[in-house]
Order: sequence, then structure tokens, then C-alpha cells
Amino acid sequence: MFNEVAWGKPQQWHLDFSSPKMTILERSITIVFFTGLTALCAQIAFTTPWTPIPYTFQTFAVLATGVYLRRNDAFISGSFYVLLCALGAPIRAGGESGLFLDGTMIASAGYLLAFPLASALIAEGLDRSRKAGVADLKAQIVCWSLAMIPVYVFGTLWLDYAVKAPGYDLTWAFEVGTLPFLAWDFGKILVMALITTKLWSYSPPQN
Repeated sequence: MFNEVAWGKPQQWHLDFSSPKMTILERSITIVFFTGLTALCAQIAFTTPWTPIPYTFQTFAVLATGVYLRRNDAFISGSFYVLLCALGAPIRAGGESGLFLDGTMIASAGYLLAFPLASALIAEGLDRSRKAGVADLKAQIVCWSLAMIPVYVFGTLWLDYAVKAPGYDLTWAFEVGTLPFLAWDFGKILVMALITTKLWSYSPPQN
């Protein structure tokens, strides 16, 4: 199993894991692995005085899923994570469980539901670099930044809808649910983009 993966060459794992030579079983294992990575990274969280929403490394896992897997597999992996949340698995930030409360989706559901789409968009961008055989730093940063837009838009809109109280409007939702995380997420995007463009190989090894 995973005979096509060059384990001694991590700079080309993204080529191997997204390769059409991967079997259904191998693809299934990688899908589950990145679902687990998303769940694990959700537990690496900390809070700050300026927003009640915790900072986590969950979006890092969402980025990594799109980086390593082909588009459809990345989308399935993110969807599987959301499904497990809905079924009550304690894999949200801080070990929280469930996607519904009193018959309505929780306030952070918009962000979670956008994860599969974000991973798929990232995977599409990486697939294009792999097909071209070269990595473009600017193109990857643009692609990953655009992939975060659905997360921010869906997340902010649903947060505004879910929290019903005086003073808790769309502006408040943006100020606590999106604005504090822009630099945080862009920092992760920049670090990962530097790794994938400066250290990774995009040319399949010659036999």
C-alpha cells in the first residue's frame, strides 16, 4: 500500500498523494487522515480579549488538505469533518460537539460549512501548478486568499443571523468573526506558500 509514495522525499508527497495512480483505498485513507488533521488542529486553540471566538490552527489543516489532495478528495475530506461534527463527534474547537442547538445550526456553523469548498479551491490551484510543472508564489497566494473568502462570507453572515440580540448586527459579526483573523490566516497562507513554492518539487521524478 502507498507503494507510489516516495516517503524519503517529502517535497514531492503532494505529487504522490494527488496522483491518479492512487487506489481507492489509498485515497480513502488520505481523506480520513486529513479529516483527522482538521479535528486535531481544531483543538490547538487560544482565546484573546478582543474576540470571543478562539484562534485555532484549523484553517491550517483546511489549507493542507487542499495542498496535498486532489480537488474532489479535498472536498470530501472537509465534508466528512462537517458530517462528524453534525453527528456529535467532539472535534470542534475546544472539544465541543454538535452542529445544531435547539434545532438551529450553531453560530460558527457558517465557517465549518465553508471548509470543504475552501479546500477544494486550494486543491484546484495546486493541481494547476502540478500540471504546469512549476510553482508560482503569487498565483498560489491569490488562490489561497480567494479560497478563504467563502469561509469569511458564510461564517460572518451566519454568525449575524444566529446571534439575535440588540447591538449584535452584521458589523459586530464582521468585527469579531472575520477582522481579527485576517492577519492570522494570511500569515499561515504566506508560510505555507513559501514552503510549497520554494521547497517543493512540481516535476515528477524521472524513471
